[in-house]
Amino acid sequence: MRRLLPLLIAGIALLSLPSQSGAVTMATTKFVAGFEGFVSCPYADPAGHATIGYGHLLHYGPPTKADKRKWGCLTQAQALKLLRKDLRETEAEVFARIRGVRVNAPMVTALTSFAFNLGAGYLDFVPKRGTRPATNIARALRNGKYWRAAKQMLYFDGVIVGGKRYELAGLQIRRRKEHQLMARGIRTLKTGSANTDGNTSGGLGAG
Repeated sequence: MRRLLPLLIAGIALLSLPSQSGAVTMATTKFVAGFEGFVSCPYADPAGHATIGYGHLLHYGPPTKADKRKWGCLTQAQALKLLRKDLRETEAEVFARIRGVRVNAPMVTALTSFAFNLGAGYLDFVPKRGTRPATNIARALRNGKYWRAAKQMLYFDGVIVGGKRYELAGLQIRRRKEHQLMARGIRTLKTGSANTDGNTSGGLGAG
């Protein structure tokens, strides 16, 4: 029994870590759904592409009668299930970029929401645009610079139009909420990484 005890403890520890198998949690799904908005029947998204539910892309181009015959109208429960499926790919892309990094559930939710909204490529190196500095969120995490990564996520709260950057209230709210989750997760890691990060700021925790 004594020999089995260390194995049992190790097993419990592994179960407590966020899964990297693509099994997106319902907490992550509902967090993202709160920003995506729900439309039960096929509709054209802001870019004019056929979409349904919580931002599920049916195909490029406007919705057709065939889309309406095939999909009908979804309930919110059905749309959440579809969103959860969509998020699996995004979460897998996040984990691929932060392989070996110690993270927990709030951080995974925040990073998955960020990547789903912008594209996972925005976790990699993004050059300077306007007044926004260059960023590399994934590299910051791999280097243990958790607070630096969290701060860089806040920079993506606007759009560039005609070479000029415009902040959007909706994106500002989303980035703050994601940052709050990151901050909560960082504080619970109980590692020295955040404390040794030169970019740590007392004001960051407030999001």
